[in-house]
Amino acid sequence: MSKTPSKVLGVLGGMGPAATLDFLAKIQAYTPAERDQDHIRVIVDINPQVPDRNDPFAKPGPVLAEMAGALRGAGAEVLAIACNTAHVYADLISRSAGLPLIDMIGTAAAAARDSAPAARACWAPSRPSSSTANISPPRA
Repeated sequence: MSKTPSKVLGVLGGMGPAATLDFLAKIQAYTPAERDQDHIRVIVDINPQVPDRNDPFAKPGPVLAEMAGALRGAGAEVLAIACNTAHVYADLISRSAGLPLIDMIGTAAAAARDSAPAARACWAPSRPSSSTANISPPRA
């Protein structure tokens, strides 16, 4: 396999540690590699001490922003978050590190939209708040 330059991925993890390991296993499994050197470089911060993303008073944003900055300092060129609920802070994380962020929620929504006719019928072009999202399947 020919070596194509790839960006260094920085992963904000540890907000379930097992979810982070699953995410990393999927990166490895889905990377088309014939040898070890064909895989992308990944820098991971597994931090289970991030304040609870489900508690509105916990304020995990500053900790996530600090993690993103440290990943950038370690050489990351693009970020990913191995936690669904931490994506609420995606803009803050990306802005604070000055790096692009792979939006897991948006990517999954786009994949669902593109793969299923019923999903395309209820697709919203932006990520609306949960109070306005049309998440019900279309009626026949």
